[in-house]
Amino acid sequence: MGVCDNLSDVLRKEKGIPGIGVCIWRQDRSVEFCKYLPVEEFLSREENQSGEWLIDGGWGGPPGPIKVVWKDGKWENHGFPPW
Repeated sequence: MGVCDNLSDVLRKEKGIPGIGVCIWRQDRSVEFCKYLPVEEFLSREENQSGEWLIDGGWGGPPGPIKVVWKDGKWENHGFPPW
């Protein structure tokens, strides 16, 4: 089983807006990182497997970003705010 198995197929494959990517950032930081790769690929990298990440694929506006949390060797989807 993969570390992203608890995430929906749609979220795992999300790549964001063409030419912009998907914004992924740590909840405890204000800097956003736009990535040009699927969410699953980013979250499967060992250096990213800790803490909490916020993910926004460019849906625009409410309900806001999705939060994922690293717990017991897997990602958990905590959904949209409020958390």
